[in-house]
Amino acid sequence: MIPEQFGRVAVLLIFALGFPMLPLAISFLFGLLKIRPAHPDPVKNATYECGVEAEGSSWGQFNARYYLFALGFVIFDVEVIFLYPWAVNHATMPLYTILKAALFIGILLFGLGYAWRKRALEWR
Repeated sequence: MIPEQFGRVAVLLIFALGFPMLPLAISFLFGLLKIRPAHPDPVKNATYECGVEAEGSSWGQFNARYYLFALGFVIFDVEVIFLYPWAVNHATMPLYTILKAALFIGILLFGLGYAWRKRALEWR
């Protein structure tokens, strides 16, 4: 039974390694056969191939609030993923499981209240 499971994992591992390696091998082969260009022109090596040319330094600093908003979104998005099984099976669950879900929601609401009180959710 165990070797059969390892065999399945080995097949998946072969696909996981072979899928990205196949285009690289084909590109290398095309380079050897002189089908693809070995020295692209300066336009191809430019930072942007299309669109508006960048102005100024690329080392610009971003406001940390972007990351706070993104982190808050991820936290509450993961909350929905964890609450889905509880919502689907709430009729068949014992009371302590529903209390655990309520505690989980309470902790997240406490965090939301804390962020709101610290004015972390305001865009200034």
